[in-house]
Amino acid sequence: MYFSIGLAFVLTLFAAAMWGSWMQVVKHLKDYPITGLVFWLYTFSFLIIWMITLIVAPRLLDASIIELTRQNLPVIGRILMGGAMMSMGLFCSLTVMKNVGLILSVTVSGGVGVIMGLVTSILEEGIPENGLFMIILIAVVYIAAGMTSAYASYLRNEDHGIGNAQNSVTLPVLGIMLASAILTNGWSIGTATGTARGIPPVLTCAYMATGSFLSVLLVSLFIFTKKKQWRTVLCIGSSKKPILLGFISACCHYGGNLISIYSMPSLSATISFLLGRTSNLWTIFWGIFYKEFEKISRKTKLVLYTSIVLFLLGTLLLAMTK
Repeated sequence: MYFSIGLAFVLTLFAAAMWGSWMQVVKHLKDYPITGLVFWLYTFSFLIIWMITLIVAPRLLDASIIELTRQNLPVIGRILMGGAMMSMGLFCSLTVMKNVGLILSVTVSGGVGVIMGLVTSILEEGIPENGLFMIILIAVVYIAAGMTSAYASYLRNEDHGIGNAQNSVTLPVLGIMLASAILTNGWSIGTATGTARGIPPVLTCAYMATGSFLSVLLVSLFIFTKKKQWRTVLCIGSSKKPILLGFISACCHYGGNLISIYSMPSLSATISFLLGRTSNLWTIFWGIFYKEFEKISRKTKLVLYTSIVLFLLGTLLLAMTK
């Protein structure tokens, strides 16, 4: 049993709000390594999603998890790969976040991410019933919204006298951002594959979480051992707050993933992916909440509000297509 189209639309928007909110925990890490947050994020995500899956499986699945997995091994492998790519894309994004800022790091790679995600979703499930022109139009609106919000972030730095040399997009940083966009497309690869092949949503999410956890675990083992950071990451002899932040992040990040994936069969992977772009709108709202846009010029305000209007316009167009 799946959600109605209207409920699926609202729930996907809620999932996007969760995605656009969880990264705010980065502001509260202080000297705790960002890699440690990623480690706890995907460890808790793996445990939470599989716990939910094991609880609801008897009522939602037509066969056992083992049987469904054995029947769909190639598809499951692709979902695992998608989850692994997505977590590595997030890892890259968080790596450059402190150099260029939250909004800029999320939006600069947004254009590439939208195009790749859109192409992947359409290749997996075909062109949605509402037609390719409307889908492309909405994608262009969201890309424009992302670029406009990035420009607002740039202007804000100038208004605050920070100087964009400190927050500049150098060639190495640009390379990491592009790598992040390519890897983050694992979300579309995994979810569109599961939706198009009829894999139960809860199982799709469980294997996405598994791929994410395994890839992060391998990278973390190498980094933490090489840098001798295990005591720091495990918070031995220090505040356990980073672990709590990791748990909160997992609830928002993969909790949002579960809601989105379960809503996807009602909307299509393509529509769901585009709705997910509204997560950037919540990033802007949190930036305003944390007073990142205080004491800015009229021009910066105009650009910032334009980006918000564009995000809302894209969402309205999506609602009209359904």
